[in-house]
Amino acid sequence: MQGLIVGNISNLYKIQCDNEIYEAVARGKFKKEDELKPVVGDRVEIEVTQGKNAVINKVLERTTYIKRPKIANISQILFVVSTKHPKPDLLMLDKQICYAESLNIKPIIILNKIDLSNIYIDIEEVYKKVGYKVILTNAIEKNGINEIKKELKGKISAFSGNSGVRKIYNNKCNI
Repeated sequence: MQGLIVGNISNLYKIQCDNEIYEAVARGKFKKEDELKPVVGDRVEIEVTQGKNAVINKVLERTTYIKRPKIANISQILFVVSTKHPKPDLLMLDKQICYAESLNIKPIIILNKIDLSNIYIDIEEVYKKVGYKVILTNAIEKNGINEIKKELKGKISAFSGNSGVRKIYNNKCNI
């Protein structure tokens, strides 16, 4: 059976196969240097052992790989930037966009906390002018969340942003 690694905590992997989630461990052969070690985003072949438990037998070919944090096969990165608290770090955003593009990963910019400052207007204009998708949000009020959901549908995506930009709040994902 094939699935997608959607989580990994302490060498216990969550594998999504269709609409089911399995908990899996990797075979011992993955400890060897020449074997691809499974990471979040990998497509894998698993063998169900009992109930929702499984073993990862093989990591399928990757399209992309990021070393830190270890993630594979993502097609887009959503860079979350706040307009205030913390203030936007556009140099860091530019570096992240360049890195994503070097890996052929589509960058999408999410400007959050638009209720706190009007600086988002200038930032949005600059990045849209050079061809980037920019989504305006206020995560607490859920403004812009449906647009993010549309961008995520059917893709393997990652979120990136400084601490405090509200990628997650109240231990619940914004989306």
